[in-house]
Amino acid sequence: MTEPVSEAPSRTTMPGARVRALLAELRGQLVVSCQAPPGDPLRSPSHIAAIAASVSAGAPVAALRVQGIEDILAVREAVSLPVIGLWKDGAEGVYITPTAAHARAVAEAGAEIVAVDATSRPRPDGRPLRETVETVHGLGKLLMADVSTAEEGVAAVALGADLVSTTLSGYTPYSPQRPGPDLELVADLAARLDAPVCAEGRLHTPEQARTALESGAWSVIVGGAITAPAAIAGRFAAALPPV
Repeated sequence: MTEPVSEAPSRTTMPGARVRALLAELRGQLVVSCQAPPGDPLRSPSHIAAIAASVSAGAPVAALRVQGIEDILAVREAVSLPVIGLWKDGAEGVYITPTAAHARAVAEAGAEIVAVDATSRPRPDGRPLRETVETVHGLGKLLMADVSTAEEGVAAVALGADLVSTTLSGYTPYSPQRPGPDLELVADLAARLDAPVCAEGRLHTPEQARTALESGAWSVIVGGAITAPAAIAGRFAAALPPV
């Protein structure tokens, strides 16, 4: 059976003033991604909440990007900053908040913004991205579309996404593979969209973050360069001359 297609994309049910205020808080600001991979000594909700509290106390951070329901709940208890929540389920293909059910759980855990994989790849349940957008908006939350190309960003906003992030550039086989941030994608999206564009992915230095804003980013999302001690130590060690 063919699923009926809505004539227009769903829009958020959040009050307009609240939406504008939340997006305005992010403009030109730093968002910190507080995550730890499986097996990392910091991989627990209490540790993630402590990291969130530490970075929010030490710098003017506008929001936090947090993965996993338990971590979102723990961070909500520890800090008052807005949370961009997501749920990684799996390790291949579409696994960042891959279905509407995942998005609902993230929203109900307290995330003001729900981040989802909005690439053109098939979703694991075979359902369309539009369904996830409608679910998030029906709960009064905003949806961030994680994309890898400009075309994906344009398509996501056409479906009603409230923000777009360059999170997945370099993580799909058809997007540019580069060691640093995809600032060309940031600039392209900023020029083509009237929705905020967040720069995320391989932002290793404050200088790169500044350049991302100069390229048109609404805000910058930095993770491992701030919250991953093992990765940070590795970069320092790699920079030392051989003995």
